[in-house]
Amino acid sequence: MPTWKNSFDDWLRTHNGVIGATQLIGLGCSKSTLQRMVARQDLLRMQSGVYRGRQWPDDELQRMTAICVRNPEAVIAFTTAARLWGFRNVEDREIHVLVPHGASPALAGATVHRCRRIDAVDIVQRPDGIRVTSPPRTLFDGAFYLGLDSARSVLEQMLHDRRCTIGTVVDTFVRLAHPHRLGTRTMIDVIASRPKWRKALHSDLEQRVLGEIERQSLPTPAAQCPVALPAGQTIHLDFGWPEWKVGLEVDDPTWHEGSRERHRDAHRDRKATTLGWAIVRISKIDVNGALADAICDVATILATRQAA
Repeated sequence: MPTWKNSFDDWLRTHNGVIGATQLIGLGCSKSTLQRMVARQDLLRMQSGVYRGRQWPDDELQRMTAICVRNPEAVIAFTTAARLWGFRNVEDREIHVLVPHGASPALAGATVHRCRRIDAVDIVQRPDGIRVTSPPRTLFDGAFYLGLDSARSVLEQMLHDRRCTIGTVVDTFVRLAHPHRLGTRTMIDVIASRPKWRKALHSDLEQRVLGEIERQSLPTPAAQCPVALPAGQTIHLDFGWPEWKVGLEVDDPTWHEGSRERHRDAHRDRKATTLGWAIVRISKIDVNGALADAICDVATILATRQAA
């Protein structure tokens, strides 16, 4: 028996019966021997340059392995990844594959999605050769297909099974959230159901705002400044100067565009105004491009109030 044959058999056992021509030749098999194995149908072609051992089934797991062998940039994602992770309430049976934007792979039997943002932390390499999106990335990408109730349920399952933490889910959302990315809207609602998560989303923006406040030598604000509204409700402003009744709120546009959050914030701002508070709102866009100017406006309001 050729010395490479044992390694070949081991490969098939650990890779769902699937092997690429490159891997097979790397084990020591000659091209002519490969051609004879294909001619005898000891190896059955699945993708260009990718084969399945004759004794192995042609099912979904083999097809996913073949896709990953065929294209090193392909990652099993969305609801397909959810099935691999054992998430509940997954009904979609298609094979979804994520590839970098601009890639045009020919992947038979798969629905291909392209994304400009696929970070190393989003990819888990399985021992069987399948690359799959991490649980937090899988939840984000699949949330649109799962729907709100199922996405919430899967989140609780992930936490219970210790497949993620609050921090990793929030970090994934912050990296990937975009108004035109399908999972964003559903994940906003999922995270909004846990108020302490929503606070974590704003922490980075608020830290940058506080740095600019300090740089311009404004009086030190109170973080999460409490304001008691007329009806008895107490709200907490991101930053506040209660001595002069000036508040500063930092908004992420994904939370406030066309949502109930926008109406709620306008309502509480109006109620705070009846108590003499001036509430300034700055957005993530301001933080990223015009933060100094925005804080300068806050400084002007503070100076006016101090003088009065």
